[in-house]
Amino acid sequence: MSAPDDRSGRSTAADRRLRIELLRMRAGYERLAVRRGACRLAGELRPESLVAQARDRLGSVGLGWLGGGLQALRRYPVLLSLLTSVVSNRRRRGIALKTALIAGLVWLGKRRHRDADA
Repeated sequence: MSAPDDRSGRSTAADRRLRIELLRMRAGYERLAVRRGACRLAGELRPESLVAQARDRLGSVGLGWLGGGLQALRRYPVLLSLLTSVVSNRRRRGIALKTALIAGLVWLGKRRHRDADA
């Protein structure tokens, strides 16, 4: 009678070892999935990726020109430096806003003229 008990004891120990090994494999796959997700997230948090996402979202809303401006600021860091120096000084800020207003009006005038010719 001791033989069946011994055999069931061996099978439960084998089953336990098998379950432990399966759990280890599952934990390994989950660690791999977390690692891949972290790498993908790190890639999405790079400045280039963030600017590209912002540009795409602005383009879908109809503000593609603003996305183009962000891309130009990223491509030419001197523009960003110039822009921050102009905005930080109160006197320069007024001049910059007036210049931007005049440039916008000129651009709108040229656009209307071009649309009228077409």
